[in-house]
Amino acid sequence: MKAISIKLPEPLFYDLAQRAKTTASSQSEVIRNALAAYLKSDNPVNAASCADKASRWAGIGKDVSDLSTNPEHLQGFGA
Repeated sequence: MKAISIKLPEPLFYDLAQRAKTTASSQSEVIRNALAAYLKSDNPVNAASCADKASRWAGIGKDVSDLSTNPEHLQGFGA
């Protein structure tokens, strides 16, 4: 196993210690089980794609509306 170090606020540390004591588990085991359950959950914290995040800015420009379809806008570009 790999080892990591984390810092916990005191109330969370005491809750962890109490849970480990009442379940006769180590604190590491309680943390591993909680993290595994969290990572397996069906509700990822930040599942939005870049496109989803940028969608609020889509179409806010006041430019040409047919830029991708009108060949006149492509004159001078490419070969």
